[in-house]
Amino acid sequence: MNAALRSIKPTDSQVAVGGESLWPDRGVGVATRKKGPDMFAEERQRRIAELVSDAGRVNVTDLAADFDITTETVRRDLAALEKAGILQRVHGGAVPRRADSVDEPTFDDREIHRLEEKTAIAQSALGLLRETMSISLDGGTTCAALARAIAQEANERKTAGQTLRRLRIITNSLSAIDHLANAPGIEIFVLPGRFRPVTRAMVGPQTIAAIDEHRVDLAVLGANGLSEDGLSTPDHDEAATKSAYVRSGRKVAVLADSAKFGEISLVRFAGLDCIDHLITDTVPQSPMSTHLDNAEIEVRTP
Repeated sequence: MNAALRSIKPTDSQVAVGGESLWPDRGVGVATRKKGPDMFAEERQRRIAELVSDAGRVNVTDLAADFDITTETVRRDLAALEKAGILQRVHGGAVPRRADSVDEPTFDDREIHRLEEKTAIAQSALGLLRETMSISLDGGTTCAALARAIAQEANERKTAGQTLRRLRIITNSLSAIDHLANAPGIEIFVLPGRFRPVTRAMVGPQTIAAIDEHRVDLAVLGANGLSEDGLSTPDHDEAATKSAYVRSGRKVAVLADSAKFGEISLVRFAGLDCIDHLITDTVPQSPMSTHLDNAEIEVRTP
């Protein structure tokens, strides 16, 4: 990430533009750039980041007026800042990014979010499967997409008279079970535990104990955050369950779309050194690619 984007708080000498302070309570300084198109994008984005941090929300129209630029330019700036992990775009503007948020959207909302990317990731993940093997699937929506892809492939092979994969699948996900229930060649082991509606999955001590009894060829799981610090998720019980899955796998594959890169959720459940494969929708860029290379993780994309 550009160093200018990392610095959300500019110095006092940077907070005034053309003699007029954008933050009246912070004092004044001497501007090095003007408003409008002549202002460097990096400087403007740094100042937008300051406004978001101070105000808690910014409006596209107001920013366009404040900086004497078009709303299209504002939207490009907000997109760049969102990609850098500094803010989150919302309808009509932006709010600060909440990296430590414990809020979780519903399963249905997450299932349709970036659906095209999740479907492509699931299809790519099929390439990790042998004709006979044991795997585990956790309660993530991308893992549910893989379960759907496994079932679809099994039915297509059966219809075509082809040899079926023989898979033993251990899962705590009701969505995965729904997809796999009638798939030919698939044997399902359903894990016990407390049901969490937000993930449609079982969690808790019983779930963890059951996972710990198994050693699978491939543990497949999702994550809410994927950063230099490792894998993370908002809920402690989910994190403990995911950690058990990591321990149970001879190999570990993480299914995560590129929106998860650089994200840090509340509870860390594994380091990057625990991952063997990352299946994602786009080739990671620096610095994420460097972290993955250092951890010797194989990255697969559609």
